[in-house]
Amino acid sequence: MLRLVLVRESITMHKPWFQHPENPGRVVEVKSTLSTEGYSFIEESIQRFNYGEALKTAKRVHSSEYIEYLEKLSCRAPIEIDEDTYMAKDTLNLALGFLNLAYEYSLKSNSAFLVGRPPGHHAGFNGATPGVSTQGFCILNNAAGAIRGFIDAGYKRILALDFDAHHGNGTMEIFYRERILQVDLHQDPTTLYPHTGYPDEVGEGEGYGYKANIVLPRYTGDDLLVELVGLIRDLLVKYSPEAIVVSAGFDAFENDGLADLALTEASYYALGSLVRELNAPTVVLLEGGYSVGLKRGLLAFIKGLQGENPEYPLLTKTPSTARRLALESTSRVLDKVSRRVLQTA
Repeated sequence: MLRLVLVRESITMHKPWFQHPENPGRVVEVKSTLSTEGYSFIEESIQRFNYGEALKTAKRVHSSEYIEYLEKLSCRAPIEIDEDTYMAKDTLNLALGFLNLAYEYSLKSNSAFLVGRPPGHHAGFNGATPGVSTQGFCILNNAAGAIRGFIDAGYKRILALDFDAHHGNGTMEIFYRERILQVDLHQDPTTLYPHTGYPDEVGEGEGYGYKANIVLPRYTGDDLLVELVGLIRDLLVKYSPEAIVVSAGFDAFENDGLADLALTEASYYALGSLVRELNAPTVVLLEGGYSVGLKRGLLAFIKGLQGENPEYPLLTKTPSTARRLALESTSRVLDKVSRRVLQTA
């Protein structure tokens, strides 16, 4: 049973001193929506983590130089790390606590949806990844922390699934040369930050063939996304992951505000149902989602995870030419990845 876990300090810490879409109101919105629907949370506090212990965990994911850089910035906070990413005086403590929580849950094979912030999938080994100008609201990579936890627990076949509208470039960079199967569905990188995650980026070294970047054309609707989930399912069922980390972003929901995709409940329900079907220890981490996605998309995803059976029609359609090209591109990527992964898993 996958538990819903609220990181309590996400509502009180890491507050911007100017208007910014990544703010405590996001978690307040999630809590309110799910409470109204009758779901209950386990509340976790980061206060139980020793600062030194949390630093050690962070250095399993990021370079010591990057962590030291964040500590120096924290002494000068409030400060902007870059044009998108801010740091309040308590930001580093919250980021360290969230990362450590993700690591702990996976290390103990506890399945949970950790609702917390700040998000993390854009934070690479040294912060902003090479060729990318900002960290996109992210401080530390929570998904990478969860993956490290599963590795330390002895799991071999680990799946990292990311369906935020923006490519999870930080997570991809950290594990690009490792045999972690990473499937990332995101808006066409020619049209959206961080402008990475092209279909030909399939990994290097031991990680070659373990990276599947599924590019969604602008205005992707439910028809295409649900069909893509079916294609991905074939690979993942054969792979049969022993453990799963999900970077769950809800900013691809129609009119959420920071992307050009048009998904609705049917898409997120399909993603939740896919994760449930794989039936492995799973840690889900909140990434993006800034308005309607956090209400309707997240709720539908949880219903899929829990095996509920609502009726969600396919409300939105993808432009026909873009849909055909996306399906062709995805088939080529999955064919290449399948051949490699199923031979070496």
